[in-house]
Amino acid sequence: MNHFHACIRRAPWLLSCALLLSACGPGKAPEPAAPQPRAVRAALVESGPAEAPIIASGVLASRDEARLAFKSGGVVRRIAVRAGDSVRKGEVLAEIETTEIGAGVAQARAAHDKARRDLERGRQLYADDVITREQLDDLGTAETVARAQLDAAQYNLGHAQIVAPADGVVLRRYVEPRETVAAGQPIVEIGQTGSGHVLKLGLADRDVVRVALGDRADIEFDAYPTQRFAARVVEISRAADPRSGTFPIEIELDAASIPAQVRLPSGLVGRATITARGAGATRSYVPLAALVEGDQHATTIFTLDGQVAHRRKVAIAFVAGEQAALEQPLPEGTRLITDGASYLVDGETVRVVD
Repeated sequence: MNHFHACIRRAPWLLSCALLLSACGPGKAPEPAAPQPRAVRAALVESGPAEAPIIASGVLASRDEARLAFKSGGVVRRIAVRAGDSVRKGEVLAEIETTEIGAGVAQARAAHDKARRDLERGRQLYADDVITREQLDDLGTAETVARAQLDAAQYNLGHAQIVAPADGVVLRRYVEPRETVAAGQPIVEIGQTGSGHVLKLGLADRDVVRVALGDRADIEFDAYPTQRFAARVVEISRAADPRSGTFPIEIELDAASIPAQVRLPSGLVGRATITARGAGATRSYVPLAALVEGDQHATTIFTLDGQVAHRRKVAIAFVAGEQAALEQPLPEGTRLITDGASYLVDGETVRVVD
């Protein structure tokens, strides 16, 4: 009973505390913070060639390659090199048996000696009025022919060896010692050191008319998938290959773009991307990351006006690498949204980040 009266006496004080706490409690809930603009990345529109790049595959070779052969046929005596060997200018690469050639030289020398003696006697006889002037002229002609035949035989003997025309590397060895070869049959093939590397390829007629000497190109090899080699067009054939119907061209690799540790043996298959300069016209190029949706005829991009994104429809002329060329140009200096463009709506405020 005493406990009950004590609680009654404390009730007014408890009521006052409750009212006071109610007055000090939280009032109206605070408003939520405004959302931040969406973070995006941007890039500038670039200018590039109006024509699509030409892509073709070819085979790597030394710019100056030579197939060396004997002047005369016969039996191969010795071949001193194999594929991959380095050679110096003037070094003997192969020799042919000279027995037959030497016999030809001896025969030609004997014939010339006889013709020379006949001419000397003829001059004495002509001085004694024994033979006519016509007969003396015939003897002179015979001596001239015999001397020419001797020169030819000696020339063949001098070419019974194959010597390196310049410093280089042996690319192929076609025959072995003791084989019988014909005159002019290739024995070894060398590529000259310092002449550079070229990619030999064939272009269709619709492409070759767009290419000019000096056009820039980039070359990739499967053997070096992470490397790109700068190059330029150095030779364009004006006649099609009758077997393939394509026009042969050569693209020379820039020596400065070849790292010291990279080996480029002849025969590597490479893929060239040629930038045809055409008449000098240009197009607007945009990154592929800036394309949101659509097809070649109508593709959506977002341009930036300050911090506001604007939706825009464009048409694609062609795709070159990581960029797309537009049918109609965009003003120079136009900024495009790349990363984040897929989530935007027209007129949305954005925040550009690096």
